Amino acid sequence: MTDLLAPILAEARAAVAGGGAPDVDALSARIRAAGAAPADERRALDQLDRVARVARARATLAEPTPAAPVAPPAAPPRSLRPLLRTRPTITANMDVRREEAGGRHRLVWDVAPGVTAWEVRVSVRPNPRAEYDVRDTQTLPGDATGVDVELGDATVRVHLLGRDRGGRLVRRAVMSGLTAAGWGDRWQRRAS
Repeated sequence: MTDLLAPILAEARAAVAGGGAPDVDALSARIRAAGAAPADERRALDQLDRVARVARARATLAEPTPAAPVAPPAAPPRSLRPLLRTRPTITANMDVRREEAGGRHRLVWDVAPGVTAWEVRVSVRPNPRAEYDVRDTQTLPGDATGVDVELGDATVRVHLLGRDRGGRLVRRAVMSGLTAAGWGDRWQRRAS
């Protein structure tokens, strides 16, 4: 391409880089009037056409400038917990019931023959993506039929393990997804 045509194309590219659109008609006339060889002229007009297409594409994709200040979007709900709430689940080979009295949350079961000790392990999961961390472990006598569970917003899992004199597991229940807000929700039962 001749030195006569390069400055004309550079001017078109500068207009696009500056956020505007080149004056294609005026620049085409200048290319034709430059007196370049026909092949160079055709190549320069093709390049000018490509530069003009880039300017049109940018204009199509550009965001319109707002006429008036846009109000900020409404704040999201204060808490997303209802959307992320885990459904309470029980997996057991025994019957475990819930009781609530005076703000206390209590898990209750029947006396199981052969059980000499109950191990109660309470784990907490602070958010839906975290793992359960053991918060408390206690041992109850075999004739115990209930345990109080401290609940809040964090999800709680309770392992209830009944063992015989030899330490063999006789009864087992795992309650997951327990929260104060979901205490009255129906439990999803899974086979043990």
